[in-house]
Amino acid sequence: MKSNLTYLIVMLSCLFIACSSDGDENCEKGPLQLPNAVGPIDGAEYQQSLLDCRLPRVQTFTAFNFEPTVITAEQGTTLFINPKSFGQNGAIIDGDVTISLLEMYEPGEIVACQLSTNGINLNGAIEPLFSESIFFLDITFNDEPVEILQPIRSFIPSSNLGRQQFLFASPTCPELLCTVLWEEEISTIPVVEEPIQGANGELIFGYQAVVGSVGWKNIGRYNENESPRSTVYNKAPNGYNKTNANVFIQYDTPSTAIGLFDEYDTDLEVYTESFAQLPTGQGADIIFVTVQDEQYVFATKEGTVEQDLLTTTLETTTTDEAGLINALNNL
Repeated sequence: MKSNLTYLIVMLSCLFIACSSDGDENCEKGPLQLPNAVGPIDGAEYQQSLLDCRLPRVQTFTAFNFEPTVITAEQGTTLFINPKSFGQNGAIIDGDVTISLLEMYEPGEIVACQLSTNGINLNGAIEPLFSESIFFLDITFNDEPVEILQPIRSFIPSSNLGRQQFLFASPTCPELLCTVLWEEEISTIPVVEEPIQGANGELIFGYQAVVGSVGWKNIGRYNENESPRSTVYNKAPNGYNKTNANVFIQYDTPSTAIGLFDEYDTDLEVYTESFAQLPTGQGADIIFVTVQDEQYVFATKEGTVEQDLLTTTLETTTTDEAGLINALNNL
């Protein structure tokens, strides 16, 4: 496979024509080689952007532990908390607990904040799961962790109804700044499709799940596509690798399915994912993204997954975070 990839990557350079901007009369026909050598590209800004993207999205609430509390976040994530749900050092807390909540419904936000729906599938391999909502939950009292004595009922709004959903968490990396990897939380209480009543009495449709711990949560489902699985490779602009940029794959689906390429092949100079779990025939967009000079630099490529597919994301656009999110949400 690598010999075929090497040939294809070399042929990429022959897709370009070197021309002067003065016009066709000064156009020198022939291949334009992509430069093989570039100066070091700093990855510090892109690494910092993970924190800069996630921290401002954390919403903070308080709940008096001896009263029932309903918390509704900006995008509709709702928590129903019973009295005496929290303890500390073996005693029930008498006071206000602090609840921190970050919610992610839009694919553009997920990519900008360097998250993905990569999770462990039913065969024990890693692939993008199908998500209706991602959220992060933290609960403290006097800046110290609490014990959750009664599970919290959570609700996420969704118009993508009629699906069997599951509750996933990231036990190997549960902190806010983690690279999440989703695993199903085994529970005797299933995720159910059940609406709630809004502030004006209207019905809001979506899914409910019972949460018994803090950390990352994902209400979603496994990929039921039985097509043969494959690997996708991506040629990004020269000089970029896993230290200073990322490549994602976003499935064309009503749910959110976003895979993060976990490897960079230094021999072939391509991004790839090492799990070979991408279903052939799946429509998708490949997304290259980094941050340079306080701006997001990104490129996308639409296509269909084929066996050992090689894509390119060489023509980049520069924008701010809002511009990136808007562009990706409209793919």
